Amino acid sequence: MTRPRVALAAALLLGVGPALHAQAVRVGVHAVALTYAEIRGSDRATGGGIGGQISLRRGRFGADLSGYSARLDSADGGGKAFSLLAGNARVHYRVAGALAIEAGVGRRSVDPDFAAQDVGFGRVGVLSEIALSRIGGVWGRGAYLIAPRFSGGGSAGLALELGIGAGIGTANGRFRARVEYEFQRIDRTVNGTAVPIQLSLAKLGVDVGF
Repeated sequence: MTRPRVALAAALLLGVGPALHAQAVRVGVHAVALTYAEIRGSDRATGGGIGGQISLRRGRFGADLSGYSARLDSADGGGKAFSLLAGNARVHYRVAGALAIEAGVGRRSVDPDFAAQDVGFGRVGVLSEIALSRIGGVWGRGAYLIAPRFSGGGSAGLALELGIGAGIGTANGRFRARVEYEFQRIDRTVNGTAVPIQLSLAKLGVDVGF
């Protein structure tokens, strides 16, 4: 890995460097592509859809509300197609430089029932937003998912999510194109049997700042 890449990775993880100060309020829409897998990845579904996000920043505080709706089909053609509706709420407080502590909740549901797991959870983690120039920046986040609940029962001893994104737009911050990737892993067990859940989500969208 080259030195510039090492420096960027360290900045994302440690929160050094200038914070990414966006407009106070941003509203955006995005297309999504996702892969959902259960039972050690052997039961996979892929699909896409559309979503939206509202972001607020004021001083050291911030909040993000986001959601999406997608249609998924079995990757091998043998399973049922289903719709997935997801929503997330996050709040954060910037503690130093570009590093913030973050907390929130998330939920996703499926239709028809039990085609996949409905899941609800809390989260606590960190967020780093870094301005690379007047028109662009990057951000990364990581969180531990607290007390996941499933429509089919079970529990999870370890549940994590990671995300990374980048945006570029106008110098006044009014318009921005944005790309993000998120990965979530929930090590669910039912009656002592491991049935982990994984979700990979890519977003491509545009924001308008106010």
